[in-house]
Amino acid sequence: MDWNVLEHQIKDEVRNLGGAYVWTDVVLQGSYHIQRNVNTGRYRLLDGDRRRLLLSSYDACREKLDQLAPEFENDHLVLLIHGLGRHAGIMDKTKDALRNAGYAAHSLNYATLFEGVADHARHFTHLLENLKGVKKVSFVTHSLGGLVARELLRQSLVWNGVTAHKLVMMGTPNKGAQIAAFLGRLKAYHFISGPSGMDVMPDKLVKELPEPPIPTLIIAGGLGNDIGFNPLLLGDNDGIVRVEETRLDKPHEFKLVKVIHTTIMDHKDSIKATLDFIGS
Repeated sequence: MDWNVLEHQIKDEVRNLGGAYVWTDVVLQGSYHIQRNVNTGRYRLLDGDRRRLLLSSYDACREKLDQLAPEFENDHLVLLIHGLGRHAGIMDKTKDALRNAGYAAHSLNYATLFEGVADHARHFTHLLENLKGVKKVSFVTHSLGGLVARELLRQSLVWNGVTAHKLVMMGTPNKGAQIAAFLGRLKAYHFISGPSGMDVMPDKLVKELPEPPIPTLIIAGGLGNDIGFNPLLLGDNDGIVRVEETRLDKPHEFKLVKVIHTTIMDHKDSIKATLDFIGS
């Protein structure tokens, strides 16, 4: 063991908050991920248990991955994309349910607080273009993740022979988030939420995104009344996003779940609706 190398790697992880919020997936093969650090530009290779196998250059990580040659469990891949300020682990409950149903399901990580939606989509486009052994891909998303998926779908519906199939958006502010517009008056919001925090404001990126061109299910959190979980917002809401802000202009499937924004992906009704929709 080279202790100088180990000490450098430990310091690198400490400086980067343990890696949960500064690493973005750029390659996925089987259960292995190659991630890029948004701050340092370095790359790492993780196994299916999110254990780091290598911290090095992109080429070195790719060479190691090619040696391992992992394969997906199914040619229908479901990619789960988390929301602003979160990490891949928050989608694990939905991911596990999809895996139990037979899909190849994998949660992606991305540095939501450091880059904007266009940047996130660029990284994931690279990931999609490098998939092997996959015929179609569906997206199951939470909040900001839905906007990232919509940006991906704006750019293409086919990546190296892999075809976009279906899209699920849970608590996604498709019309922009009123609460973001309010908090946007505070300098602290700009500092904390970064470019993605600007993208979820009404009249920003959401006005430019075309409607999803594939079958779409929207799951919104709310109480089914005019107050919702947060009485400071106008209309029914999940505490952060109003129900009406989740809707699209084009026809789409819709489900209201009585749950708050931060845990909508874990609710049994959300998971069942996702499985039914993807499998239909």
